[in-house]
Amino acid sequence: MRLTDLHPRFYGAGGPGIFNADMTPATPRSGIGVSFDCPCPTCTAKRTGDHDHDWYLRHFVAFKNPLDGGPTWTSHPTEPTWQRTGETFETLQLSPSILSDPTKGGCGWHGYVGLSIPGEVT
Repeated sequence: MRLTDLHPRFYGAGGPGIFNADMTPATPRSGIGVSFDCPCPTCTAKRTGDHDHDWYLRHFVAFKNPLDGGPTWTSHPTEPTWQRTGETFETLQLSPSILSDPTKGGCGWHGYVGLSIPGEVT
């Protein structure tokens, strides 16, 4: 399955109206990670087609090397990050594999983006 079939989006952080913990304005960031619909059968069956409602059926994968060239950004210091190769959904390769850990509320999907073919989800 191609990543482009899973409604991918690069996501960012910061920007107007967003503040750091010390109340200073948060610098806008883009391409700090990618989100996409979970390809597992359980999550696919739960989708309603309402993207505002279905966000919890998506994977959010933070990059060690964001597209914007800035430092790694995560919402929490213990959040995992992935090494990115490629700059488009068609060329993206992530390492290591992605595990939606059921012990942490995930669905159990374990897969790859671009393991052997860039942009392919297996």
